[in-house]
Amino acid sequence: MTDAPLTPSRSWREIFAVWGVALVGAILVAVFAPHDLRFTWLAIALAACTLLTFVLQLLTHQKVGFIDRLSISVVGVLGILTLAAAIIGFSTLFEG
Repeated sequence: MTDAPLTPSRSWREIFAVWGVALVGAILVAVFAPHDLRFTWLAIALAACTLLTFVLQLLTHQKVGFIDRLSISVVGVLGILTLAAAIIGFSTLFEG
């Protein structure tokens, strides 16, 4: 009989992967999205990263710590996309 670990090891690889996808998505939105639809595309990127977070965390098959891993991933994505939205917002102020 095997003993289950008492403390879950967070799966940082999946968390960093989702954060990387969010960063790439923010860069793509800033470069390629039309000016009037940039914030719409950032919201779509947030939704896609949230779904990706659920998929990757469910694929780990670890029940213990699921909420913690999910929260860390989504809060990180939200922070990255919020920073991207602020940069895009300030850049539109100074475009002319």
